[in-house]
Amino acid sequence: MEESTAKPLPSLPQRVIQVFFSPGELFTALRDKPVWFGALAVAAILLFLSTVFIPTDVWIEFSRAQMIESGREVPAGFESSGAIIRIVSVIVGPIAFFVMAFVISGIITLVFSILLGDEGRYVQYLSVMAHASIISSLGALLLLPLKLSQGDPSLTLNVGTFFGFFLEEAYLYRVLKMIDLFGLWSFAVMAVGVTKIDPRRGFGSALAVFMIFAVGMALLFGLFGG
Repeated sequence: MEESTAKPLPSLPQRVIQVFFSPGELFTALRDKPVWFGALAVAAILLFLSTVFIPTDVWIEFSRAQMIESGREVPAGFESSGAIIRIVSVIVGPIAFFVMAFVISGIITLVFSILLGDEGRYVQYLSVMAHASIISSLGALLLLPLKLSQGDPSLTLNVGTFFGFFLEEAYLYRVLKMIDLFGLWSFAVMAVGVTKIDPRRGFGSALAVFMIFAVGMALLFGLFGG
């Protein structure tokens, strides 16, 4: 009987640490045992924690500013809906995150497995996506003090933070604001994961696909900004 060469699956706490410090080793183990739920739950909890401590009055002022910026009239008694706004904002984020994780994993599978001919399966790419998303979720939590001090629950550390002041064009500035630095880190780690799923795939080409995706999404959603 041939001895199995599959890497033993690390525990969830070990995997959380590995995604930051040794993603190659992590994804080598996940290639044969592509678990995903635990990592996705950790990321969702981090997102929940990044919003649940934001006070109701901050949500009210943020929502009011959004309405004014988009040209809508603030209805009378708007402040009384603050608790509802806060609850919805806190709950919807993690739920939407789970949905988007499945969708983005499907896109990754479509690009690498179907269009580019890699050997990966959907569940393998979902496992990569779930673990790499811990990075961006932790980034959101680390920014909580800044969100509170600036009264902006949507605050991120993005490319626009450093280069936006060079631009006078509002659309380009919105695009840069949507390119989150923790998100780019997550995509780079996903690129490592893709190369472990199919070793024929080079890191450079995998990273290029994810960077194109990140910029493409920013260009698309930048159209809908204020």
